[in-house]
Amino acid sequence: MIKPLPSHTDLVKSLIAQVDTDSDALLKLGMSVFGKSGEPMYPLDHLAVGAVKRNISTARAFNMLIESWNMVCARTLLRVHIDTSLRFSAAWLVDKPHDFATRVLKGERIDKLKDRDGKSLSDAYIVEVRSSEHPWLQAVYKNLSGYVHFSGLHIYASVVSISEKDRTISFEISDTDLQFPEASWVEILRCFRDATGILTKFLNGYISTKQLSPAELAAAKQLLARLSVGEPSATS
Repeated sequence: MIKPLPSHTDLVKSLIAQVDTDSDALLKLGMSVFGKSGEPMYPLDHLAVGAVKRNISTARAFNMLIESWNMVCARTLLRVHIDTSLRFSAAWLVDKPHDFATRVLKGERIDKLKDRDGKSLSDAYIVEVRSSEHPWLQAVYKNLSGYVHFSGLHIYASVVSISEKDRTISFEISDTDLQFPEASWVEILRCFRDATGILTKFLNGYISTKQLSPAELAAAKQLLARLSVGEPSATS
């Protein structure tokens, strides 16, 4: 007989609901990338759709893991989720975003491509760049690596208690992680939502860029060049 799982706190339940709301909003945003019927499509459009698809699929699975108290797999999936936002944002680090998207669509690995300064677009490099705006990224991304690959973190996740007095350790092998406090569930949910926010930001920027006239686009490119910030354009 399967034991019923306990209920999460109201705060955790609220954050789970917000993840669902984020997914609904992101799906609508992804649809608006294409603009009006009959408008031309660009390579970065396809990359955007893939990022949105992966995001909302991950969000659905992530919430199911949280609801079933599976912290180990939820942390693994959070790393995947962050990866989607970061790798899509790599298009803002190259001179020709549509060429970049085309190469990705052809099967080239993003971490083997280079930015406008000739630096490899490795995960570590993109994390470093984006950490200026999202300070939590580096530490979280590094810690989550231990969940993607089998490591000591999976052993620690099985520890129920440690007694220094008796010099004993108690382990529990279970498909649930009930030993984690509310704060741990809140933290992972908030990180998940922040990662969705990163993707949302870049999608909004791309949609705004596509709506510019050629003259406005040229002026925007000049301004961005002076600020050393790249924005992908619909005509690059």
